[in-house]
Amino acid sequence: MSTRPSSLLRLVASKQQRSPATYTLHIPCYVKPNASARRTGITAVGVDRVDVSVAAVPRDGAANLAVSQVFAEIFKVPKSNVEVIRGGKSKDKILSVADLELGDESEEAFLQRATQKLIDAVRTR
Repeated sequence: MSTRPSSLLRLVASKQQRSPATYTLHIPCYVKPNASARRTGITAVGVDRVDVSVAAVPRDGAANLAVSQVFAEIFKVPKSNVEVIRGGKSKDKILSVADLELGDESEEAFLQRATQKLIDAVRTR
C-alpha cells in the first residue's frame, strides 16, 4: 500500500514480482446509468468519489462494462485491465485499473497525475 495525496484514489502494488513493478489504481465512483449518449463520461470529481454517467442500462452487467470502457479510455489501458471490484449491483462502485507502471514517478506524483486525468476528463454540459 502507499501514501495518498487525497482520499480519492488508492494505489496498490502488484503482488506479482515483475520488473518493472506494476500497480493497481482503485477509484471509488458513483454511476448514473441510462444517461443520454452525449452525457456518457465523467461528470464530476469530488474529494471522495468520481461521478460517471453511462448510456447503458443497469442490466446483465451492461452499465458496469460501459463504466469500465470510460475509465479504460481515460487511462489508455485495455478494457480488460479495468473492472468493478466492489458494488457490482450498486450505483456506488470501486473500480480497479490494473497493470499500471509508474516509471520514474513517485507514487504521490503518479496519483496527482491520475487525479488530474480524471479532472481533465470531466464532461461539460
